[in-house]
Amino acid sequence: MEATARMVVSDLPVTEISALEQELNALRRELTLLKTANKELERLVIRDTLTPLYNRRHFMNCLHERLNRLDRYEARTALVFIDVNSMKQINDCYGHSAGDAALIHIARLLASAVRATDVAARVGGDEFALLLDGLDDAAMQETADQIELLVAESECRFEGTLLPLSISVGWTCLRAGDSEFSALARADMAMYAAKRPGDSVVQAAE
Repeated sequence: MEATARMVVSDLPVTEISALEQELNALRRELTLLKTANKELERLVIRDTLTPLYNRRHFMNCLHERLNRLDRYEARTALVFIDVNSMKQINDCYGHSAGDAALIHIARLLASAVRATDVAARVGGDEFALLLDGLDDAAMQETADQIELLVAESECRFEGTLLPLSISVGWTCLRAGDSEFSALARADMAMYAAKRPGDSVVQAAE
């Protein structure tokens, strides 16, 4: 059958063969463009529109998976909730473009601080969350402290101005019987406890 096809092609005029080759090349280019567009769509489904981190939807899916894993295998995972303390001040004083620059800066720091197996996401306007696997309480507290210090000691400049950045960090370990929302609420409460005057900027949930 292939031999027959080759004979048919060979019997075609050179101009028709050339046209078929051009059409085939055009189809190949279109297929490449479609594959590229499909990959970009897949990326947009799980990635935040501003920062290089995952979005809230993907984070919630990952949290759901880890809660299922906890129920089956008792795998240990910590949920970290992070809020940017100075975002309103930055937006009011320097504009929302500066606020976006600050969020991107913090997101890049968080991405650099986690392992490939962990999950880092932007889950709200100035809120971030992490899922960190396999750390005991001491290691988790040390990691949370390091993340807070990493942001505090970093320099974020926007149009030559040094932006004042700090974060409050709350964390909790996932527990048997947790839902996605109960775990998030507990980490969120720990984060707000860290914001209270006189408390640490990093707080573990009770």
